[in-house]
Amino acid sequence: MDVTEAHTPAGWPGELLLEGRTPFRLPVLESQRRHSLERGPGDKDERAVFHNPAMAASRTRSVLLLAHALESGWRTDDDSTVRALDGMAASGLRSRRWLWELPPKLAARLQVTAVDLDSESICWAEANQKHLPPPHAVPAPRYSHGDLCHIARGSEWHWLDIDPFGSPIRFLSPVIEAAAPRAVLEVSATDTAALTGSSRSALKRRYKARARTDALAHDTGLRILLATIARNAAQHGRTIEPLLSIWDGHHLRISTRITHSPDAADTLEDQLGWRMAEPGDGRPACLLPLDEQVDEDDPRLSGPLWIGPLGQAEAMAALTPERALELCAPRMDDPFVKELGLSERDVRLRTRAAERAVRHIAGEASAIHSPNLLVVDELPRLLDINAPPSPTKLAAALREAGHAAAVAAYGEPAIRTDAPWDVLKATCARF
Repeated sequence: MDVTEAHTPAGWPGELLLEGRTPFRLPVLESQRRHSLERGPGDKDERAVFHNPAMAASRTRSVLLLAHALESGWRTDDDSTVRALDGMAASGLRSRRWLWELPPKLAARLQVTAVDLDSESICWAEANQKHLPPPHAVPAPRYSHGDLCHIARGSEWHWLDIDPFGSPIRFLSPVIEAAAPRAVLEVSATDTAALTGSSRSALKRRYKARARTDALAHDTGLRILLATIARNAAQHGRTIEPLLSIWDGHHLRISTRITHSPDAADTLEDQLGWRMAEPGDGRPACLLPLDEQVDEDDPRLSGPLWIGPLGQAEAMAALTPERALELCAPRMDDPFVKELGLSERDVRLRTRAAERAVRHIAGEASAIHSPNLLVVDELPRLLDINAPPSPTKLAAALREAGHAAAVAAYGEPAIRTDAPWDVLKATCARF
């Protein structure tokens, strides 16, 4: 149901916090851990309203990606309304950050609906909007208490965000069905043990796939999640185009464009395939199309999974540290910085966090078309060299040789490149 009349929730005003440039209030934290330096996943029992500080970087990237999409004319070239769905909103911070940190002209185009099953969370989100509204005029957000799968069907959404606790599987089909003909879907998954193959039974049951637990396991997990989204999209006559795929500590995050397509089911098989580890030519792994003749019992195989690019170069190139600082980093003269008594050191740490949220993403844009992700710590074993090369120096040397190469935005030191394996071997031999 919609929360139509705001009331002051129990415990208000609680604790004032600041993420990015956005102030918000939450019930007082039961433990005394510092919010600003929290890195681990949030505990659902710590507050009356769930809030996960470890998702701060994900929320920063969401602001930047939405800004890029609106500025690039993805929806239309005019100033038409963008209906945005913040599913599993919890504290409502993600959509608050959209409205606070996007340039005012862009924020004014958003009609946000924030949804959560917990009525207390919705009350706090609504109270935050009432008492801490954005500093510029935006359409009033709508707050809905109820099940996302039901509420999503009430409109055609242009921007959809799914951030569940665990697997997103049960939400995908109803949310994709509710997407506008041109839409962007952002999906988080915290069941990384399943997606990366550590929990084989859960992976098989939820995603109908398998994965090797090797150095590329998180890349494999991203591709399995993309394949799942692509299959769900095809069932509703749509195709996907990944914009950004990120492994960030405890969760995987996919951002993809969804488009109506009459031949979606026909093109799906061209987008799916397998990853084979150690295919026999010295390479650590390769991607194979679904129609490749393989022994599906071969323990080297992972999949079925997405074999296309994990992102779009233009979108990734827009997620620069400079843009993150411009939109999402607090400043000493911000009134809530002063109200919280943050020091110059505090602001500097938060500024660095905004930059880290997009580290290597813009640089990797130039090589995102390549399927070759190489974890450099694996290269000594594969190439019989003494020590792993610097990812930065290796990527630079491959670019000098005329190939696309970039340090990857991956959880392990890695590069992405389209250089042939023999070129890579010759280049590494020079280090």
